[in-house]
Amino acid sequence: MTILAAAISYKRIQFFIRMLLFVVLGVLVLVIRARNKKKTRKRMDERTAYMMKHTKRDKNGKYPWEN
Repeated sequence: MTILAAAISYKRIQFFIRMLLFVVLGVLVLVIRARNKKKTRKRMDERTAYMMKHTKRDKNGKYPWEN
């Protein structure tokens, strides 16, 4: 009986450790993705502003892709 109890508790501890690792890794991945998404968005906004400032407009003040 004690062998059976030890085996069950060992499996539960193993399961708990494995689930804890999955949760920690999942949270870490979500944090990294959110941070990179914010950096990418900021970089795209800066490059768009640069492009708009340096693109020639026609006599009506429109950009070439607005025609």
